[in-house]
Amino acid sequence: MKKYICLFLTLWGLLPGFAQQTDTVVLNLSEAITHEPKVIMLSEIASDIHFISLETTDDFFLCDEYRIIYTGDDILVYDRQMRNYFRFDKNGKLLNRIGEYGQKTENYLVGLSFSYDYSEKRVYVHDIRILVCYDLNGKFIKRIPVPHLNGDACAVFDKGHILYSDSRFYIDRDNPLQLFLTDEIGKELKVWQGYVEKYKSYKALMSTRDLMYNYQGAVYFKPAFENLIYRIDGQGEKTVAWQFDCSGYEINVSVNEADPKNRYQAISVQQVFESDHYLFVSYILRNNNFTGLYDKDQRTFSNVIVKDDLSGGFDFIFSGIGFGNQLINAHAVSYAKKAERYPEALLPSRRQELDSLVNQLRMGDNPVISITTLK
Repeated sequence: MKKYICLFLTLWGLLPGFAQQTDTVVLNLSEAITHEPKVIMLSEIASDIHFISLETTDDFFLCDEYRIIYTGDDILVYDRQMRNYFRFDKNGKLLNRIGEYGQKTENYLVGLSFSYDYSEKRVYVHDIRILVCYDLNGKFIKRIPVPHLNGDACAVFDKGHILYSDSRFYIDRDNPLQLFLTDEIGKELKVWQGYVEKYKSYKALMSTRDLMYNYQGAVYFKPAFENLIYRIDGQGEKTVAWQFDCSGYEINVSVNEADPKNRYQAISVQQVFESDHYLFVSYILRNNNFTGLYDKDQRTFSNVIVKDDLSGGFDFIFSGIGFGNQLINAHAVSYAKKAERYPEALLPSRRQELDSLVNQLRMGDNPVISITTLK
């Protein structure tokens, strides 16, 4: 999971946790986990699902960790292990690599993650305190300073404005600057302080992280240590958009999660996707993964298991990033070949498409991509 606008004073808006309060929807995750997930059919929330096999070549093979962004026309992939960036067309054909390692101005040194500007169609590679900007063909455009960026929470919007967070803001308790809005060249337009719990020492928290996503021209930000989602628009106005009730399972910032047994003992939101009619929330508690679904029209929220009755495919698993009302997910080849599938298909052509794709898959191929068109 961005861009911003001009301003009067660079540090205007430094009140801790400053945000206007609107009519906020509260999603009760603590209540949802006490019930069995609701089984629904994919046809209840979606009109189509399309499966794609990403081309596998000797030069491009994804490792176990990757991030995928769907632009509406292209599929952009970041290989977290090899730190490479690739562009595919919407049929899975490999088109080109985006950027490369090196010491030159047009190179990135590390490649920590990436963001996408949907309006200008540009890719922003997150490097060490720098964003390296490329076009979709991989041509270098510019370098932008982001001196406080140390994670992957960064978004581009509103004609190149950038919103990003400092995941270690709490170290400076006297001035815990967390959220930064800059223009297209990196000039700070607005800065917000984060909320720091008094009298608590912050340890190594590894099961929660800052999240950002684009929706309807604004950026939505969920801080790692807060059960809120803020909406930030191009004028730098910050409002509370969503709230999670995690009563009894709140994050304890003093727990040292360097020890694996201490991880995921609190409700940890991992991913959020918002469309015109739905909000998807992927979260973890202990060893359990949940997909929460909020229906904006019905104003209902529950954990769900979604059966693919459109293509007769495997259970729908929310894990990706979407574009508009289209949600993208990645499925490992081993899962695609062996997972139990729904016995019926309302869209026979999509079932044939999936059957053909699965039959051609070989172990070691790149993952299968599904693009779901939500209602």
